[in-house]
Amino acid sequence: METNALTMPHVEAVLHEYAETVRDLYKEKLVEADRLASEDLYNSVEAQVVVNGTEYLVQVRALDYWKYVEWDTKPHWPPVQALLRWVRVKPVLPRSGGSVPRPEQLAYLIGRKIAREGTKGSHDLALASTETNRRFRDAITEALAQDAQQFVTVWIHQYMHI
Repeated sequence: METNALTMPHVEAVLHEYAETVRDLYKEKLVEADRLASEDLYNSVEAQVVVNGTEYLVQVRALDYWKYVEWDTKPHWPPVQALLRWVRVKPVLPRSGGSVPRPEQLAYLIGRKIAREGTKGSHDLALASTETNRRFRDAITEALAQDAQQFVTVWIHQYMHI
């Protein structure tokens, strides 16, 4: 059984499932939290396993503004164009008896609130990661054990001539 002793095929296979799961859970949580105004963020979510020698990394990628959706922000003036785009795709309903402000007015009002209070993040990716970690803890441990056993077996056969 001639095998590269540094490969971890069992771990890599489990991590591919892990990447798909964290991607899918993140997308589910974006739906549940109603973070679908333009669906751009939802459609941009990808996950992959990157192998660099003995390092295995699960990467989740999305449009750059994911971090503003994910994490709380301090008070700041957000980009006006981003707010205008958002208010054009997000349905805005007037409060009882009120009228709907023009997109520019609404963007200003939202921007002013963010400038005063910041934003509350959804933490959807953090929740998806925590859930995926819980689900895969045992599978990763088992895959590591299988790959370690395979490594030791190959090493013994190659170097101990058994």
